Amino acid sequence: MRHIKIKNHRDDSSVRRLLVLAADPAGEQGLEDLLDECQELKVLAHSAEDGTIDALAAYRHSDQYSLCLEYLAVLPEFQQRGLGRALIEELRLIHRKNVWATTHDDAVDFYRAMGCVISNSAEDPRWPGVARYLCTAPYLPLLHSQPAEDPEYEAVNGQLTRGNIRIDEPSPSWPRDFEELAQRIAGALGPQALAIEHTGSTSVPGLPAKPIIDICLLVPDANDEPSYAPVLEGIGLVFWHREPGWYAHRMFKPAADSSRVDANVHVFSAGSPEYVRMVLFREHLKGNAADRQAYARVKRKAAAQLLAEQGENGLVMDYNRIKEPFIVALHHKLFAS
Repeated sequence: MRHIKIKNHRDDSSVRRLLVLAADPAGEQGLEDLLDECQELKVLAHSAEDGTIDALAAYRHSDQYSLCLEYLAVLPEFQQRGLGRALIEELRLIHRKNVWATTHDDAVDFYRAMGCVISNSAEDPRWPGVARYLCTAPYLPLLHSQPAEDPEYEAVNGQLTRGNIRIDEPSPSWPRDFEELAQRIAGALGPQALAIEHTGSTSVPGLPAKPIIDICLLVPDANDEPSYAPVLEGIGLVFWHREPGWYAHRMFKPAADSSRVDANVHVFSAGSPEYVRMVLFREHLKGNAADRQAYARVKRKAAAQLLAEQGENGLVMDYNRIKEPFIVALHHKLFAS
């Protein structure tokens, strides 16, 4: 495998075939425009024994944790040889990053077979009416640790949450509450909403939880607040706080005086290790009764301990710290490479 520059391969018939396979450009001019676009991307290529470029991956770096796979293709006569998988695995190893891509029905099974985390994604204006998926291939070492830098907590219109931590029995309303808010967010953000996932304890059937819906919203760049914050505020969400040093995390909540259910809308960039952890943690608890029950005990114990130590004005952040050893231990079990 080697990196190539598209400007040196514009007239290469194999490269042109591969890009047509990857993006289905409209006509010859569409292909030329696609070649122009790919000149701004990095391209990893695989060559056959005769030197023919038989597969390529065109990508860009999203941030320090991930890269976006814009185009991936293998010539038909070289398919079923694992070349697409090999290109993605090489990118993960070279750059030590998660690799994410959006795709539709004809390719999602390929990413699922690779072990990618799959989320429903927004419709792409280039392919109207076609179901899209966000596929993230995790680089496991990233899931074992948190960022070393200061998270730089900055209150915007919110403040650190205090109160009596109440752990409720599972409610059948929680999935509906998520769907209602998720649909509002999706309708407002359109293609900017690359994924909207129900996370946290209310997303796990049978798990007691604080009656607060946690939502993970992935956007192209969480640091680009003007691209999404005004839109979220326009549907009644309050920009609560930002943590630039913790995966560019931003959080929004419904206004306290609104009739909406309480929720935490966590915004991350696509490819974020925290998003991957959240989804895999949720899926594990759904399928593992022993760990689900153990986590329920930890949650109740943490709430009781916080009440004993801080009374009715306990910090939610401290409740989370009490639970952290259990969560970290489970992460290490889940993400062992």
